[in-house]
Amino acid sequence: MKKLLKKRQLILATLVVALGAAMFINWYYTKPAVETDAKVITTVQNMNVSEDERLGDSQYVHNPYSSSASEYFAGAKLKRSAAHDEAKETLNAVITDTKSNDKAVAAASKSLQELADAIKLESDCESLITAKTGSECLVMIGDGSAQAILGGKPIDSAMALQIKEVLMSKTKIAAENITIVELEQ
Repeated sequence: MKKLLKKRQLILATLVVALGAAMFINWYYTKPAVETDAKVITTVQNMNVSEDERLGDSQYVHNPYSSSASEYFAGAKLKRSAAHDEAKETLNAVITDTKSNDKAVAAASKSLQELADAIKLESDCESLITAKTGSECLVMIGDGSAQAILGGKPIDSAMALQIKEVLMSKTKIAAENITIVELEQ
């Protein structure tokens, strides 16, 4: 009987060890991805790789135009948007007012359509100029003239020609009525 009990204990102990080994092997090959990534990062850091050769690493570039120019353009676009919204509200008030006569409503409707067209035109011109020059841009169109304010790169004659070309083709404004301003830093 004692021999049978020892045999069972030995078999049970062997099964517990085998089960433990199987669990360890399963855990080892299915570790969470975070630990695997940490191991890869450690391996890459230990390799003799220069900072420029690491793909995916962030790089910091000094751009003297970025902060103040971006702040200026964001503020100017916000002010322009507020002015457009105020003009829209005023024109809509004239249109919806029951006391307005037909001529006032027609004039307000026409002005509202012209405002919407000008907003779209300004946005389209800004997008095209930014795409052609690579500089942040603000375009203001009104009263038969157009102004383009650029920041980011110094304006040379080729860039000025591209800007005038975009504004003339989109707005049909003569070249002498187009003003290009370089944002001072």
